[in-house]
Amino acid sequence: MITKIIKGRITVDGRIEAELPDGWQVGDVLIEVPIKQEIWTDEEIEELMQSDPQSGAEIAAADEIGAWSDRGIEDSVAFVEEMRRKRRERRQW
Repeated sequence: MITKIIKGRITVDGRIEAELPDGWQVGDVLIEVPIKQEIWTDEEIEELMQSDPQSGAEIAAADEIGAWSDRGIEDSVAFVEEMRRKRRERRQW
């Protein structure tokens, strides 16, 4: 079987319009429509819309806060600037 891609469009009333070149045989065709965006189910959308707010105390008590405390970073600005400097040096030829 040979596959041929033909440009067309889907109309508001759910029809497909396409102009076929001369010489096409009459008969049934299989139409493959690529979806440009992911389709979400109502359940997936509802799940994504759920919120689990936390209080400031819960956020402060979370393991993510202070995760780098064991690295001896006293000045976060100086630490980031040093990381940037080292990265620039590595990228030079």
